[in-house]
Amino acid sequence: MNVREIAKLANVSIATVSRVINRPEVVQPETRAHVLSVMRAHNYNPAARGAAARTGSICLLAEHAGDYLIQRLLFGVESVAARRDCSVYLCGTGGRPEDELLRAAIGQRFDGLIICSSSLGAESAARLVNAHMPFVLAERCPAAAHFNACYVNFEEGAYRMARHLLELGRKRLWLLTNEHRPNVAANMREGLLRAQRAAGLEPDAGRVLRVPENGVHAGYEAAFEVLAGSLPDAVFAASDELAFGFMKALLEHGVGVPDEIAVTGFTDSPTAGIVTPELTTVEQPTHRLGMVAARMLFDMIDGIPAADTTPQEIVLLPKLKIRASCGNRRHINTLFE
Repeated sequence: MNVREIAKLANVSIATVSRVINRPEVVQPETRAHVLSVMRAHNYNPAARGAAARTGSICLLAEHAGDYLIQRLLFGVESVAARRDCSVYLCGTGGRPEDELLRAAIGQRFDGLIICSSSLGAESAARLVNAHMPFVLAERCPAAAHFNACYVNFEEGAYRMARHLLELGRKRLWLLTNEHRPNVAANMREGLLRAQRAAGLEPDAGRVLRVPENGVHAGYEAAFEVLAGSLPDAVFAASDELAFGFMKALLEHGVGVPDEIAVTGFTDSPTAGIVTPELTTVEQPTHRLGMVAARMLFDMIDGIPAADTTPQEIVLLPKLKIRASCGNRRHINTLFE
């Protein structure tokens, strides 16, 4: 008995059966009850299906396992996996070679992988396919564009932030990013340039400041390069940590934030709302991203035909969270856009 047969017996679509298994809250109660009754009548248990060949565990493979956003992603994956009594293992790459990590993941016989990396190569993706290892990409990866993927639209998030800064009269914008995620940095830069073009300004492609790593110290050091020349109107950091370090250096040198220069981030970490001034940032829906990635993966594990034959791409939009560090003067603690 498989998902296709259950769908036929219940006279519903395969997608409906999948939703009953993985997303019961979105199915009409009467439909859900009907499908569950058919499953019980035929002793169909999706968690036990193929149990002899499964380990009851999946792996989240991430480049920076300790990152706040990865932890949020993990919580989203776990919220879906828990319904299936499935364990989730978090594995950080730690700079190790990609082939080594994938061989290890295949050797551990996980039921599937969620890969949060923008650098997965086409050859590595093909290796997973040949090993019959279900996997989903949880970050945009141009080299593996023909596989199931879900990711946050960083270009749109950067566009919204840059547009907001331009509307506040901040014309000279710098993007502060790190070298570990070149694809993300490129997408954010394109969002910045798109906002400049939409505002009728000449795109300033050279105003990108790159640092070797992500973190408060890197942001602090980057500020000295900005302080050495003519100050921009605003610095848009690719993470809250970079923004925190950058603001600390500015304030130590008597440069007012946001009066002399606006500073914004791109994480919406818990600290963003308690620093002074409170940090304008972008909320990335990483918890939801983890849930979406897990549901896509379990569809593949369950052998739902559409998940195997038609690659899906789900794009989530970030949300702008306006606070004081951008120069917002409205009397509100946090303004959502």
